[in-house]
Amino acid sequence: MKNNKNKNTLKNINLLNQIFYFFVILLLTTFLRFNVQAHELWLEPINFKFNNKEISKIHINIGQNLIGVPFGYYDPNKKSLYLENKNKVINLPQRNGNFPAIQTQILDKGFHIINYETNFEFLKYESLEKFEDFLNKQNFKSSLSKFDKNNLPTENYKRFAKTLMTDGNKDFFIQKPKLDFEIIALNSPYNLNNNLFEFQLFEKGNPLENWQITVFSRDKENSYKEIVKTNANGVGIIRVFKSRTYLLSSVKLEKANYIEKLKYKSDWFSFWASLTFKN
Repeated sequence: MKNNKNKNTLKNINLLNQIFYFFVILLLTTFLRFNVQAHELWLEPINFKFNNKEISKIHINIGQNLIGVPFGYYDPNKKSLYLENKNKVINLPQRNGNFPAIQTQILDKGFHIINYETNFEFLKYESLEKFEDFLNKQNFKSSLSKFDKNNLPTENYKRFAKTLMTDGNKDFFIQKPKLDFEIIALNSPYNLNNNLFEFQLFEKGNPLENWQITVFSRDKENSYKEIVKTNANGVGIIRVFKSRTYLLSSVKLEKANYIEKLKYKSDWFSFWASLTFKN
């Protein structure tokens, strides 16, 4: 009798878990489809300084100005998710419904980067004004004359998010560019000279010059925002202040060609790169 009761209890627990994950995923997909317009996506660890004896937990946030809503993990949104250090790359499979979304034990010492790339998602703007506002904020004023103002714009967007983590070791490495759009750290924000953090913006392996990077940061009392431009080598530099969380964000917008428009039913493609750390 006891065995039957235990089996029934386990079945009920599994059923409740499945129901819970179903509603988490339902809420997640609803949130994503209605709250992505001109919003950043970024990774934010609960602790940027990890302990390799514990599970590190990292939120996937969507929001603006470094104020966002974390959501549970949903595998169909992911194209790739991996942890990288100077010696290896480790894929990070996760369970649907995880909250925080990414949970992993970082066993190696030193400097680590968690990389998250999404699949394309489709978006139809609710109004022309919202699309124009997005173009103006991202300094895409040249694109204002390129869209049909008689129809609501459509867009396929993709995210490339990274977060920098450390165990306090001064170890550091520079990633090799491999993504369609990405920000790469050129020095460690956890071991800075003159409090200057350097980074490089890449598009398909090539440095992207004279491009806008929006830098959001916050401490316990205030939030801050600045805009910097990359130089001829795609490099940007910012001054970093202690006890602040930082989000670097950049966007690339491309008009769909005739074949892409037929295939994806979309007028535009946007690519979003983000990088986070806490000094």
